[in-house]
Amino acid sequence: MLGSEIRMAKLFEKGRAFVVALDHGLVMGPLKGIENPIEVVAKIAKNGPDALQMTPAMVKLVKENFFSRGSPMLIARLDTANVWRQKYKVYNEGYYANIYTVKDAINIGADAVVTYLVVGYGSDTVEGYNLSALASLRKEANDYGIPFIVEPLYVTKDNPDSVKELDLVKYVSRLASEIGADILKVDYTGNKESFRQVVNVAFSPILIRGGPKTNTTEEFLKMLRDALEAGAKGVTVGRNLWQADEPDKLAKAISKVVHENVDIGEALKILK
Repeated sequence: MLGSEIRMAKLFEKGRAFVVALDHGLVMGPLKGIENPIEVVAKIAKNGPDALQMTPAMVKLVKENFFSRGSPMLIARLDTANVWRQKYKVYNEGYYANIYTVKDAINIGADAVVTYLVVGYGSDTVEGYNLSALASLRKEANDYGIPFIVEPLYVTKDNPDSVKELDLVKYVSRLASEIGADILKVDYTGNKESFRQVVNVAFSPILIRGGPKTNTTEEFLKMLRDALEAGAKGVTVGRNLWQADEPDKLAKAISKVVHENVDIGEALKILK
């Protein structure tokens, strides 16, 4: 486990972690903002994130962004599910599938791996397979000494983006902790008081999920700040960053909020 400890210490070297998620294409297709991975990664990589999250296939396109000592760390996405593809086809029973192995992630230089735990949709058989698959991936990650990140989500057909109700977020967070996650990626429950309860029932450090695009940048940054004050150990952001008009400047602003505890007004000045 020494390798995992070293990699975890690097990710949280500044006390908290700022991760950019760029793996949406595997579950949602070519979303606005990541149609051209080479372009968007170049804008973001040198402006504050501690790690970039993407599929091993995407790494081949943007590998130059990981070549220097000061490069962000790399988190590899290993799996997918079909609950977010309503634009193309509404799912029936739902599926969960492993796409890559931990060895695949190691081969492209990954410092950690991330997987989904999707609860509450489709058949119980699919959910059971998801749990079984995570147990195998956790063992493989432990064998290679690489941090194992689980993204636990409760989804329903009428709310496929994931349900953020407190009791359900607590449930899936505890479930992922019991599976043996080194880090959790968890939905924010809307306010600091309720999110503290999520932090208290989890065994593992929590990175909040940035989620769907918010109405304003100020609203987005406030959500990040509140989650950190409630006990989150960092943030994972995607659409709210790379769908912004100036993702390079917003990345700097997020880094200031995460690592320097600047207030929202100060962070917004970076965008002007």
